[in-house]
Amino acid sequence: MRAILTELRASLTRNTSMTISLVVTMSVSLLLASLGLLIQSQAERTEQYFGDRLQLQVNLCTKNSPAATCVGGAATDEQKAAVRTALEDNPEVKGVDVRSPEENFAQARELLGQTDTGRKQLETLGVDSFPESYFVTLKDPQQFDGVVSEVSGMDGVGNVNSLRDLLGPLFEMLDKMQWAALVTAGLLIIAAILQVSNTIRMTAFARRREIGIMRLVGASSWHIQAPFVLESLVAALVSAALAAAGLAAFMHFVVYGYLRDTLGRITTWVRWEDAFVVMGMTTVLALLLALVPTFVMTRKYLDV
Repeated sequence: MRAILTELRASLTRNTSMTISLVVTMSVSLLLASLGLLIQSQAERTEQYFGDRLQLQVNLCTKNSPAATCVGGAATDEQKAAVRTALEDNPEVKGVDVRSPEENFAQARELLGQTDTGRKQLETLGVDSFPESYFVTLKDPQQFDGVVSEVSGMDGVGNVNSLRDLLGPLFEMLDKMQWAALVTAGLLIIAAILQVSNTIRMTAFARRREIGIMRLVGASSWHIQAPFVLESLVAALVSAALAAAGLAAFMHFVVYGYLRDTLGRITTWVRWEDAFVVMGMTTVLALLLALVPTFVMTRKYLDV
């Protein structure tokens, strides 16, 4: 092991510029891949928050609703039943999901709890401030005028909100960002694999005399391969650490420092738990990117 570590140190010293280049390439590719995975996690959280891309939200009256259809106060059971029947019988409606005031309050607490201002606002609200809501999925997202005109004037309906205009650009932006990060990461990953192969090939050529002597004295295949494998392992671990540091900086400065404070009302944003999962996945990816090409190329160029 001492001899192997000595050879590893000599190899890293001899190929410092190539090792740094490999680490930089792998770090950038892993960071972009981790950002793509984090964006995917954000898209899933946003879909879950908005109820799987629902198009309409029909809010019933509360005791404090200012709408003209709420002059009698909170919606009665008869009014609730009439509104739900109208929605379910409408041919443009695919499905109706009911959310209770308690569920709306819990969702608001999760959303507003992301900022100090939101938490202060939430302190003045209670469960009775939130309405019972019907989340309506349409057969054709473009055909919603008929549903809105039918239920918006019914007694017991406080307001009807369309989520289509909000969700469309948001999911389109998330999809484009995710694919841009993953495609760029894929190209850089290919570059990193080629760079690993070239590094091994040039190192094997530079050490061809030493390798030949090691074969003649009966050195095992593992003893010859070990310095190359360890060199790739070191590069992979350093790259994974740098990518994790970049992702942590993104979470600290962008997500927690900006998005959760300024855009906390739009959706719930990813948390540190999601980032740690992505860091683990990119670390495994880094090891695979470094070790698999190394084993393949050493068997090819070292003839072991």
